Amino acid sequence: MKLHWWGAPEKITDKAELRSPVEKFDGSNPIREAGQVTVFIRGVLVLERYDAGRFIGRKDTNDLFVATTYQIGTEPTITTVHYIQENAELGWHGDFFSNVVLSEDDFNSDHITLRLQVYDLDRYDKYKRVVEKVLKEFNVGLIFPALLPYMAFGVEISKPILDIVNTIDTHDRIIDERIRLAIAEPETGQKILQTGHFVCFRDRIDAESEGLCLDKNLRVVYESGEEFDGCSYAVYTITDEVYTDYRWKIDQKVAKLISELNGKGNSGEAAIHFLRKTIEAYTKYRKAERYVELKSKSELTEEEKKLLDRLENEIMEDDVLKKLLSGV
Repeated sequence: MKLHWWGAPEKITDKAELRSPVEKFDGSNPIREAGQVTVFIRGVLVLERYDAGRFIGRKDTNDLFVATTYQIGTEPTITTVHYIQENAELGWHGDFFSNVVLSEDDFNSDHITLRLQVYDLDRYDKYKRVVEKVLKEFNVGLIFPALLPYMAFGVEISKPILDIVNTIDTHDRIIDERIRLAIAEPETGQKILQTGHFVCFRDRIDAESEGLCLDKNLRVVYESGEEFDGCSYAVYTITDEVYTDYRWKIDQKVAKLISELNGKGNSGEAAIHFLRKTIEAYTKYRKAERYVELKSKSELTEEEKKLLDRLENEIMEDDVLKKLLSGV
């Protein structure tokens, strides 16, 4: 059976056989609703080359672009750019801007869709100046391109970067494949959302008949230990722990909101309704925060007393806030 995606257990002492993602991996934990989940990209092995040399034909390099687009259930799709490198040599690449694809501490869906895009950028000179400027000043803007128009850049900076992301499939493809991982039981034919490592190959591979394994360094090898060099591939890791960089998680949520407002959501909700729900939640939080602040003060002005009474009345009318703040 030839597949683009294969998997292995999260804990590997020496090497582990690659298995179909419809199987439960040894020692893996299923990802469940209300649980935690983080998806990392660990690296990409690039073996194809597209750069043209001026005098000697093709060079052993690419102007390399690596990104993952993900979607949780029917939420908006979010693109995370991991890597842009001019004249990247063939071989393993893992020193990314960020290797985190997504991180959720309250997973509220039944599936995740991942799309890996590894490309050689045509005419990189066209983008080189703006990429270097973004990397130098605002790293997060390149990790989440959806944020760029709302940061301190003019359109001459944000537009070329967004053009790369939105038209990447017109460049030279190295890998461009997707997978849908679902909360499912074995023997249902669905690719299981579980802890472990997932390998995405450029070509369809029969890993079982070829005897392919993933070693402890997260490289694909044969049973003999010899490294696989049949085509390019990337390795992802899924864990049931949450990524703890709070600022990154906030940027992820902002990027999700902007994507919804830009019409990239499939939830059936109008963009303005999505925004209204977000602002409503934010307003409730600020109201509760202000209430706790005033309650903790030893002395209040007359205006603050009136504000506290008003906030208390509003909180009592809100079932969620009333329960949360009942002990304050």
